[in-house]
Amino acid sequence: MRAGRLLFVTYLLLAVWSLLLVYSTSYGVAIMRYKVEPSYFFNRQLLFYGLGLLGLLICSRINVKLFYHRVTLRILSLGLLGLLVLVLVTGNAANNAQRWLSIFGVTFQPTETVKLLLILVIATVFLRKGCGVRVQHWVLGFLFLTIALVFLQPDLGTALILGVIGVALLLTSGVGLSRLVRIAIWTFGLLLLVAMLIYFFHPDFFSSAKLGRFAFLDPFNLENLDASYQLRNGYYAIGSGGVFGTGLGGSIQKLGYLPEPHTDFIMTVIAEELGVFGVIWTMFLLMLLSFTALYIAVCSQFIFDSMVCIGVAAWISVQMFLNLGGVSGIIPLTGVPLSFISYGGSSVVMLSCAVGFVLAAARRNALAKTREVVYL
Repeated sequence: MRAGRLLFVTYLLLAVWSLLLVYSTSYGVAIMRYKVEPSYFFNRQLLFYGLGLLGLLICSRINVKLFYHRVTLRILSLGLLGLLVLVLVTGNAANNAQRWLSIFGVTFQPTETVKLLLILVIATVFLRKGCGVRVQHWVLGFLFLTIALVFLQPDLGTALILGVIGVALLLTSGVGLSRLVRIAIWTFGLLLLVAMLIYFFHPDFFSSAKLGRFAFLDPFNLENLDASYQLRNGYYAIGSGGVFGTGLGGSIQKLGYLPEPHTDFIMTVIAEELGVFGVIWTMFLLMLLSFTALYIAVCSQFIFDSMVCIGVAAWISVQMFLNLGGVSGIIPLTGVPLSFISYGGSSVVMLSCAVGFVLAAARRNALAKTREVVYL
């Protein structure tokens, strides 16, 4: 099977798998907490995947020549920074964080769009200007500015994802080891500066509620019971599932014990209902999508396609690590959804568009092999 076809089939499998899991994990929440019909979140996730599939098809047909124009880079970079500034100025606040925008009654999380825009901005810069030292410094400055604006929301999980994406793309550009050390030193200094800015603009970020995220270190300590409530119930769900699970729809923890079983903690319900095999299947699909994107990047003859594919693979991989690491207690909870699986419109639509760009790269690879016109 060609890489492009494998990528698209894997995407469709993830979509179907997500819809099945979102219905199973959300019908109790829909009835008991939100007082809506059981299929409410399923219907919305189906709509999100419909919009995502449309975005995928559009992005897979975008002519790469578009990214050679200076105006494209300006639109992408200004759009990225504009979204982050707008959410800081007029965004909706909840739980001491300002991460959402409402436009014409539609609420979305701009940082999901920013992840894709960052990949496109960096890939476009290297496409137009090469991989010289000055270009790498420009990319570093832009990356640091983007991360700083995300920190101010504050959103540590997304900042980490953006940082990993940026480092992956810089490595792709051929940055040397000595420069990486300097980057690490500058990054450490930047983090200290951002921490001071967060303390100045968002002192609540360092409140006991926020620092309670570190209760994962000892979730069963009597002093941590409130802060580790969701993590402990996730443990109960994972432990109840065992190898084979309790059966699809048979979860107990999703019925009022896990606050958000269909979003961040969806993997714990998968473990409870479908056991080890359900977890392995979910991880296999995500890893297959990520490795297929990497394979397409390796096969590509064009730096733009390679960087986009590597950026998307890094995005999916680090997001999976942060989500699974959080729910399993390896790292603090960051509120990062499980890519393609968790309920959420912004994440599903933007990830689908990202897959569309990878499919476009696969198509150009296939055309290059047959010596046809590449940039179609």
